[in-house]
This record gives sequence, structure tokens and C-alpha cells, in this order.
Amino acid sequence: MSEIKESTYVNSVFEQPWWLETVAPGKWGEAVVREDGRVIARLPYVFDHGTIKNPPYTQTMGVWMEPEQREFVRGNSHLHKQKEIIAELISQLPKANNIDLILDHANSYILPYRWHGFHIEPTFSYRILDLSDEEALKQNMGKTVIKNVKAARKKLTVCTDSDEIDTLIELQKMTYTRQNRKPPHSEELTRRVMENAFKNHAGRLMVAKDENGIAHSAAFFLYDEKTCYYLLSGQNPDFRSDGSMNLLLTEGIEFAKGVSKSFDFEGSMVEGIENFFRQFGGEQVVNYRVTRKTAVNEFMDAMKPRIKKLIGYKN
Repeated sequence: MSEIKESTYVNSVFEQPWWLETVAPGKWGEAVVREDGRVIARLPYVFDHGTIKNPPYTQTMGVWMEPEQREFVRGNSHLHKQKEIIAELISQLPKANNIDLILDHANSYILPYRWHGFHIEPTFSYRILDLSDEEALKQNMGKTVIKNVKAARKKLTVCTDSDEIDTLIELQKMTYTRQNRKPPHSEELTRRVMENAFKNHAGRLMVAKDENGIAHSAAFFLYDEKTCYYLLSGQNPDFRSDGSMNLLLTEGIEFAKGVSKSFDFEGSMVEGIENFFRQFGGEQVVNYRVTRKTAVNEFMDAMKPRIKKLIGYKN
């Protein structure tokens, strides 16, 4: 990938041009609002086969607003201005049959999307908001996590090596095979995500191995100066109860303290996974999903949870 200039108009690494070109090459664009010659708002998007959506591996996208636009003004005048900005951004989007975006949690004023015909629903993640507070990190972590990490340290070593990309991909395959599922994304894309993150000094890969050099689990963390995200992982099903994932997440948090201000577990609506993340002591963060779809697609979305439940499918 050729060198792509970073943008300063972002909430997170997911909105950087290099990231968008990695996960949706040639398919992304951006809506921009300017005032007096400066950018005051930006909404990156991916337009693919008539649909505007978040690209693969991308938790949230936009809207970034100039910090001053979010500051309280007497009489809530700042919300009136935000309403105008949101309307302008929406008007710049390509004509699409379906729009499905998960917005960054910085976007708390969501009502204007409803007035533009969007449905709104919350999605959830857990985030350690202040990695500098060592005492809070220790006090908030669950006893089960601490116990599992202590046990895992006795038999496993954590390696950090960008050459272990294939190891994570193989462990991912094992994870999905155990669940009787196919990986949602291609090996090529998964490899490109990690390689380009390394090139942009935004990725860290960790593998937990035993004394025989056998990989039990692997995890990949994507980060910028604001937040480090637990993005990818895989585990050998033979070692599901060995505490290796607890160990990798703990090591990931320790790494994040040196590069970011917060740590995000990337969330899940699956009960068992939510329970696992919750035990690390982060605070619940709400990201809003806004959708505007055709009647056919609305019906299909409504039916998906029922079908998945019937076939025992896990997200």
C-alpha cells in the first residue's frame, strides 16, 4: 500500500485514511463540513453495492466534530448547530439503498438521525477509560481473571512478534471450526489488516505459547494515542480453559498503558462474551447504530436473530 497521509479529523484509528484503504480499498469516501475555511466535521463511509456501511474489522466510524462544536452553549444552542452539521453530512452521502453505520461513542446527540428517517439502536462495549490509574486497574479487575492469569503465567510465555501473523490466522480457523462456522473475513484481508497496522505503527500481536512452543492463543491489538482496541484473536480449542486469553488481554492492557489513554474490548452482544469482557473492570460504553434500509432488508434483519437462534449460530 502506498503512503497515505493521516487525518487529524478523527475520533479513532478506524477513521484514518490508511485504515479505510486497508479494509475497503477504493470503496471509501468522506463527507466534510467546512466553516470559514476550516473543517468542523467529517464522516468517513464505505459505499459498496448500493450500501453505505462500516467496513470489516471496523467497530465505529464518525462522526468527528471539531471539539468546540460539542461544547455546551446556553440554551443548548450547540445541539442546534450539531443538528445542522448532521443534516449537511447526510446530504453529502451517495444515494444508497441501505445505510448501516455504527457511530463513535463521542456521538451522543442522535435524535437528528431519527428525523432523517433512521432507526437507532445502542451497541455496547467495555472500555478502561483511564489506563494511568494503576490502583483502579487492580481493584476493578475480577478475581476470576486474576486467578486465571496467575495460573497461565506458570505455564505460558507471551511472545510479541509481527512474524506470528500466520499463527493467529490458524488459531482463528480453529476457533471458527469448533463453532462450525466459516471465518467472516478472508485470510488475505486479515493478514493485510495486521501488516498495514504494523507499517503505520498501530498494531501489536501477542501469542501465548507453552514450553514446547505450541501456541495456545493469539491476540492482535490496534491502537492510536487515544485508544487501544482488542481487535483479533484465536485460540486452540484444546486449551480453552488454560487462561491464555485472560493472560493475553492482561498483557494487552499493560502494553496499551504505554501507547494509549484507554483500552477498548471491542464489545459483543453475545451474553457469554459480554460476561468475559465485563470481568476486566472496564466501564460500559454505548455506540449508536443508525440504519435506514429498504422494507425487504428491514424484514431480513428482523428475521436474522430468529434464524440464528434456530440453528444455534453464535456471533
